[in-house]
Amino acid sequence: MDADVIVVGGGPAGVAAARTAAEEGAKVLLVERCGFLGGSLTASLVGTIGGLYLRDGETIDYVAGGLARECAEALKERGLAFGPVPWEQTAVLPHVPWALKQLYDEWAEAAAGLELSLHACLSGVTVEGDRIASLRVLTRGGERRVGAPVYIDASGDGDLAFMAGATMQGSPVQFPSMNFYMHNVNVGEALTAGLATLQTLIKEALEAGEYDLPRSGGAVIPTMRPGEVIVAMGRISLQGRPVNCVDPAELTYAELEGRKQAMMLADFLRAKMPGFSEAYLADTPCRVGIRATRRLVGRYVLTRQDVLEAADFPDGICRSAWPVELHAEGKVTVLEFPPPGRSYAVPFRCLLPQEIENLLVAGRCLSASVEGQAAARVSATCMGMGEAAGVAAVLSLRDGGAVAAVDSRNLRTRLQERGALL
Repeated sequence: MDADVIVVGGGPAGVAAARTAAEEGAKVLLVERCGFLGGSLTASLVGTIGGLYLRDGETIDYVAGGLARECAEALKERGLAFGPVPWEQTAVLPHVPWALKQLYDEWAEAAAGLELSLHACLSGVTVEGDRIASLRVLTRGGERRVGAPVYIDASGDGDLAFMAGATMQGSPVQFPSMNFYMHNVNVGEALTAGLATLQTLIKEALEAGEYDLPRSGGAVIPTMRPGEVIVAMGRISLQGRPVNCVDPAELTYAELEGRKQAMMLADFLRAKMPGFSEAYLADTPCRVGIRATRRLVGRYVLTRQDVLEAADFPDGICRSAWPVELHAEGKVTVLEFPPPGRSYAVPFRCLLPQEIENLLVAGRCLSASVEGQAAARVSATCMGMGEAAGVAAVLSLRDGGAVAAVDSRNLRTRLQERGALL
């Protein structure tokens, strides 16, 4: 065996899972296809961390603890994030994506027992009975076969679970987007005009047919670096429907179309939005922002009703107040919130496949309905799932049993000791 725990995917869920398992005493291998960590937060320039906060009127406080809260506080202490910033009925934490790359590098290097393998892509899985025996990982040095007693799929797309034969559902029902950097923005003038001005300008442009804008809303997110913002206004469709981003041809199309949209949207902002007349499109991210592809069909399926009724579960492993956020039809984004001041739990069973005894999932490929996934997919919630998966993996190693046999009471106790809010 090459490790005690192998984690596939170095986004918020995977980083949290790998660091946690290493801190709990396991030898961990973290496999990431990019040359850096952070997933969509860094590779797709999401620009804000969602799912951190619970808002009740004017009161905003953390609903996510553990590593998610530690991450937020570390970025703020460095002056590279600010917030909470109210948004709709919740709040977000805008941050500099580069700062998260740096922070996650530090976490990986400081975690004793954690081996990081970048530019490494999962290429195959060997299953023996109801257990994964080994993985094939394609690296610049060739294909490498690696094995461990326990595996965590934090790939976002559920690649490991899918290849291992776990039951999955496809959900190409959310449009992907491509955010991008603009530089030389008069940020003060843009902020004075505000989000309401941008929404009005978008509405007027759509009504006039002057610009073929892809969605009816959006945001420009200051990074706190002089003259720099992240623009989040894209929505990529194929013949009017969402792009299926686990289809190679459609994913290629999405990348090309996303860059075309970025150029058009930058032109629109320069022409219409205060503060942008001298701005320019500085860069697009290394990959398109994907909201939903495959979802596990696990031992519990988180539902829309669970989110909207602020459901609690005896095996809850993290909490969130993020709404059902559906980028699903036309140009409109549908938001449905839990009751004010209340949050919902994500059950441990949502991380457990029905068929594979030594596999956990964490992140946006959790076991959830379309609507449940549309709420739980955000970064802070993914970090909470990852931290729980890391603890559960080590508990299963100590007990010598299947991950589903982990006592959720022991899991919850250890998570609370680590600072999780349950």
